[in-house]
Amino acid sequence: MIQKGSYLIPIDKNGVWSVNTFHLYGGFKKKISHISNFVKVSVRNVKPNNWILKKSKHISIITSTKKFINKSDGSNIYLKFNTNVLLKKRLSSKGREIIGPGLFNLKRKRFLNSFVKIIIYV
Repeated sequence: MIQKGSYLIPIDKNGVWSVNTFHLYGGFKKKISHISNFVKVSVRNVKPNNWILKKSKHISIITSTKKFINKSDGSNIYLKFNTNVLLKKRLSSKGREIIGPGLFNLKRKRFLNSFVKIIIYV
């Protein structure tokens, strides 16, 4: 569950270490966003000499949250970080590779086809 002001960690390789959410898409009074929802973020920490600048604004998609996920077999999945992927236009990512957990329940299948390599580990 992501609110305004939540810090997220991008899991695509684009040189950004953390971003801050400031807008949730999906309505005027929307308070919480979940996995595979779009949010507007501002970049907070970047690597030196990166092509994405600090304080720049981007659209991103949420890939995993800290809140545990109940599966149908009775088990729970709990992840340590809130993660996202920064987007260009539509569903194309700024990075070329995804590294990290949390893509198994993403609802947008066409989004996963736009990457060169996806490395999922838990």
